[in-house]
Amino acid sequence: MTASPLVSIGLATFNRARTLPRSLESLLNQTYRNMEIIISDNASLDGTEQVCLKYAERDSRLRYFRQKENV
Repeated sequence: MTASPLVSIGLATFNRARTLPRSLESLLNQTYRNMEIIISDNASLDGTEQVCLKYAERDSRLRYFRQKENV
């Protein structure tokens, strides 16, 4: 039997604390399980970091990276 390949999903974000949960819920509820979600936060000024950290704590498939400054 062949193992399912890893699928990497990149999600760039900036100041999306209000709408990000909907996107993350949709991605995490996919039926395909062998995936990773890589979030790149461009130094958001709202609660985006807290939202991402909460989801990353809940699901090990999510990886969160935050830029130190907006680029």
